[in-house]
Amino acid sequence: MKCDGNVVQLSNNLAECKISLWGGNLMSYRPKTEEHDIFWLGSRNKFDNVQAIRGGIPVCWPRVAEEKLNNNLPRHGFARISLWNLRNVAVGEDKIEAELSLTPSACFNVNAAATLFIRITDKLEYRLETVNCGDAGFDFSEALHAYFNISSVENVTIKGLSGHRYKNSLDGNFYTLDNDLKIKGEVDSIFIGHENSVEIEDTGFNRIISVEKTGSNTTVVWNPAKDLAEMDVGQYKKFVCVEPSNQEAAFVRLQPHEKHIISMKVQVKNLM
Repeated sequence: MKCDGNVVQLSNNLAECKISLWGGNLMSYRPKTEEHDIFWLGSRNKFDNVQAIRGGIPVCWPRVAEEKLNNNLPRHGFARISLWNLRNVAVGEDKIEAELSLTPSACFNVNAAATLFIRITDKLEYRLETVNCGDAGFDFSEALHAYFNISSVENVTIKGLSGHRYKNSLDGNFYTLDNDLKIKGEVDSIFIGHENSVEIEDTGFNRIISVEKTGSNTTVVWNPAKDLAEMDVGQYKKFVCVEPSNQEAAFVRLQPHEKHIISMKVQVKNLM
């Protein structure tokens, strides 16, 4: 274990990872069998503990985007712009485990708590647990805003979404995806009622990233088709966001002291 400011670096015989306590962001995860990281990270991030980190897995909680639900809170919520507490770390020969927790600042008036559980063996298991700490109901939306590292958007096919209805956030209309998803220009789509696994097939890196999820009723796919402030020229081509989420009509409602868990399991295999 190595700490550099708010960044914790963990490594064993199987994998290595970097976790930022700012935002509770798993910024990097690379199995030792892989040449390339599984997650993408913007090269112009400031890491100033003010702005959200672009890349890795930002935690969007307890609000996603600019939804009306919890619209008194920052865009995408405050979890990604808060300092998380590192509660536990364990590194063994065949596994890495970390636990982080977040108790909201009083200024947000949110009577709930979030805990992140990260477990790495031959795969990544990533779990966000929300507990309603109050005596009234708590409604929230959430997303594991994962930026997956790819060779280029032109080389990628996203499988597991065909036949599903989705909302195109760019025009607000609803459509049904007829085939596997190819990224051609800007995409920002919320797949409704989607609870299945997704595979990111990348011919450039000769690999498939599998994303299996639980506790999630929507899946977001996003790429802006342009460089944003945290990116070098052309860097937008090097990632695709595939996000287990619960948002819009699929928000989560917790009764007092009730718990909800959203999770994903990420595995990599060679493209045959």
